[in-house]
Amino acid sequence: MLSCTYMYKIRDTNKQQILLKQDRRIFNLSDLATLWGIENRNTLTTTVKRYKEREILFSLKKGLYAVLPINKLDSFELGCGLCGAFSYVSTETILANEGIIVQGLSVITLVGQKKMDFTVGENHFICRYLNPRFLVNRVGINDNLRYSIATKERAVADMLFFNPKYYFDNNIAVKKMNINKLQKEIGYK
Repeated sequence: MLSCTYMYKIRDTNKQQILLKQDRRIFNLSDLATLWGIENRNTLTTTVKRYKEREILFSLKKGLYAVLPINKLDSFELGCGLCGAFSYVSTETILANEGIIVQGLSVITLVGQKKMDFTVGENHFICRYLNPRFLVNRVGINDNLRYSIATKERAVADMLFFNPKYYFDNNIAVKKMNINKLQKEIGYK
């Protein structure tokens, strides 16, 4: 007959294997409950507490955990994880990376369900609120396994939605894009 301690270690190892097999590295509490099949809230919080103590999980904020320390996470992945479901990297970050604006940025800009401005580690993030009906429309968004990122066209459309008079340094590149069509597909127009 197997001892209770040995059975716990087997179950604990199974939970750890399930967690580490995931493509994602950031999980909220309900994600962990679903992955591990835990319905009891006390059991779940106790398991998470033990995993934090053993440095299998790292707390990002209340109810949000990662399998890597903050300094080892990709900054875009961290931002999208902290800004919530359906959030994605867009606006100035994408526009600067694509050469459409030339201003140097010290902030990562995202679009999500909540307006937020926060710093984590070395990274400063700004998340603009976007109505969920536009946010769930994934036209022009590359949904990577770990984070989502707007195409340059979607970033331009997003920026014009937030600020219709925004000045683009590389206006020629913007004029070559079919932004009106994309704006209609998203529902901005």
